[in-house]
Amino acid sequence: MRKNILVAGVTLLAVALLFGVSYPDGLLFSIPISILNIILGLVTRTPPGLEIQPESASIRLVIDRGVVRASIYQLVFLNSKLILKRLSSVTVTVILAFVLAVVGLEVLGIIGALMGGITGFSLQEFLTQRLRNKIGSEMQLTSVGESDIEIEYDDLSEVRLVKSRLYLITHSNSLSASFPRGYSRKIEPMLANIFESKFKNDESIRAVEAAEKEDEKGQHPRGDRGKLSRR
Repeated sequence: MRKNILVAGVTLLAVALLFGVSYPDGLLFSIPISILNIILGLVTRTPPGLEIQPESASIRLVIDRGVVRASIYQLVFLNSKLILKRLSSVTVTVILAFVLAVVGLEVLGIIGALMGGITGFSLQEFLTQRLRNKIGSEMQLTSVGESDIEIEYDDLSEVRLVKSRLYLITHSNSLSASFPRGYSRKIEPMLANIFESKFKNDESIRAVEAAEKEDEKGQHPRGDRGKLSRR
């Protein structure tokens, strides 16, 4: 059961009944949408969160949710590579919510748009959790599908964890994944262990930037700035 979706559904149902008094025709949209959210809240499981060193010799860390370019992935850190298992595409994360919001706007105005957008989020959470369950039950965490991303650790030149975003930098390309709030603090020690010298966090990045500024000041002393040569 997903409590936030269930609470959203109950709230939408209360709003639907309240507005239904003055606009009964809108109940044809608002009541089914509200009930759908309640059902989704009841059947959608709570995501597993972080799995640090799960019961597998090859898997070191599993992160249940990371957003890359508006698509949702499950990140699986193995001994020698990272696999990003796609759970939801931009079609589900953005377009579905937008379409439902537009339909709601046409029927009930701003309230309908809000209902449609919330329902799009609820459907997204249901579909991503359904695929996450399928990947786990069919033991597909270490396999690479057509829509998945595979990154060898040897190809990485630097890995940065800045606030709630992980930057994976190779010699020719880069990719970033954002995490839910609170994940960074928990995964930082494990990432430092996996990537060793390639790993940089907020503190190390700030230290490098401060050192670079000090070098610049040393190369351009304050007393030399703004001076013009005399003829």
